[in-house]
Amino acid sequence: MIPPIYDESDFPVRLRRLLALEVSRIVEDLEARRELLLEVWSRHRDRGPFVDTLHSRWRTLSMPDLAVLDTEMVVQVEAFYRELDDVSLYFRFTQDMPTTLAEAYDEALLRLKAYGALAIEALGGVPKRPMVEFHDEVDDEAIIGADAAATGEPEGPGEA
Repeated sequence: MIPPIYDESDFPVRLRRLLALEVSRIVEDLEARRELLLEVWSRHRDRGPFVDTLHSRWRTLSMPDLAVLDTEMVVQVEAFYRELDDVSLYFRFTQDMPTTLAEAYDEALLRLKAYGALAIEALGGVPKRPMVEFHDEVDDEAIIGADAAATGEPEGPGEA
C-alpha cells in the first residue's frame, strides 16, 4: 500500500488551530465539570477526573513543531500551560477538604481563563465548531395518542 502524500505547508496553521482548540476545551471542561469534579472529590477523594480533565498534548510537541510558531505565540501558550501545570500538580497531590478545594478550583479557573484567552488570541482564535441541534420538546399529545393506539385504549380521560 502506498502511503498518502502529506502536504506540510499548512502545518503551522493546523498546529495553531489544534492548540487553540485544546486550550478552549480545557477551560470549557473545567467550567462545565466543576460541580461533578468537586462532588467526586468530596465523596471519593478520587483525583482521576481532575487529571483527565486537565490532559493536554502540549508536552508531546517537539522543538521542530514549536519552531513553526511565532515566538510570541509560544510565550503566550507556554504561560497558559505553566498555569495548567500548577493546577494539575495541586489536584494530583492535594489533601484539602472540599471547601478549600472549591476555593482553589475557582481561583485556578479564573487564572486559566485569563491565560487561555491570551493564548487563544495569540493563536488566532478558536476555529468554529460544528453544532448539531436536538429538539428537546416532546409532544405529549402525540405520545398519549401513540400509546393509546398501541394498547387500544381511549386517547385521554373522557375521550372515546
